[in-house]
Amino acid sequence: MCLMATIWSSAWSLPDPVLWARGNVAAAKGVGAIAIRIIEPYTLTESTVPTSKHRLLKIVVAAGAFAAGVSPASDFPEWAYPSCAALKARSTSDQARPVSVPVPPRALSPDKKACGYCHLQDGNGRPENAKLAGLPASYIIAQVRAFRAQQRKAAQPGWLPTRLMVDATTDVTDEAIASAADYFSRQPAKSFVRVIEQSRVPAHVVSCFIFAASPGSELSLGSTIVELPVDDARFERRDPHATYIAFVPRGSIERGRRLALTGDQGRTQPCATCHGPALKGGKDSPGPALAGRFPTYLFRQLYAFQTGARREDAAQPMQSVVAQLTQQDMIDLAAYAASEAP
Repeated sequence: MCLMATIWSSAWSLPDPVLWARGNVAAAKGVGAIAIRIIEPYTLTESTVPTSKHRLLKIVVAAGAFAAGVSPASDFPEWAYPSCAALKARSTSDQARPVSVPVPPRALSPDKKACGYCHLQDGNGRPENAKLAGLPASYIIAQVRAFRAQQRKAAQPGWLPTRLMVDATTDVTDEAIASAADYFSRQPAKSFVRVIEQSRVPAHVVSCFIFAASPGSELSLGSTIVELPVDDARFERRDPHATYIAFVPRGSIERGRRLALTGDQGRTQPCATCHGPALKGGKDSPGPALAGRFPTYLFRQLYAFQTGARREDAAQPMQSVVAQLTQQDMIDLAAYAASEAP
């Protein structure tokens, strides 16, 4: 195990070391005791070591697992990673295809699901995965290769949609990937999510990578995003015309708009610089279009950039962009981008 911190003196005092924890910087001086929380892949342990003084300072220290994209559990955004106890494969992508939706490419390999099974036939995806429609073919190819090389991971270890992508892209030819990328790049991007600002949201339970409405009293939203299908049955059928509601905190859309447009006086870079005017991308934009994407998906990507879970070539410029963002900032940016038309 390799701790990303150094204790520099025999008296166990810290003369201005920089301690990195989940992308945040903490400086500590001459403390009396150091309570170190060691982050391991699935455990959290805490120990206190004596120092020359008798005060306590808790310092979050990331272990080797952090370098692989594991984040401290103390404030890990579990709400952004709804689980799925069992995949409810009630239909195949062909069975769910309305007449108005084009026929997507077949599976990239005989023993794998077709891309449209998860990303839907028109490539507009669902909250647990990417909207491929309208993305440049070169960008899609680069991301598939990043999954295959395991350079693009989820911040939550074992997040099933990412594991499925790694499996789906293993032993697939470059020709098959290029063919699928060309198809999805030609599909028009559409938004099927309505973003609503509220402080309280309908009662809900974890469904399968998403939340589903349930009987009960309203719940406080807090600093999270709750995304629900309007019709759970259509969601389970993988209907590409299924619609969704994303509840976001009050004021988040406007806060996200200001942050995206101005960068908040240098705290981050204005999003339009790379993602195009109104976040719609374009031929001259180095980054993909963000407008109209599912907000929980967008949040997970920002968080993955910050934690280092995403480290493919295309992710490198984003590291500095997200370095000083809080989780609330990421929620605000996701809410704003999702509220815009693609």
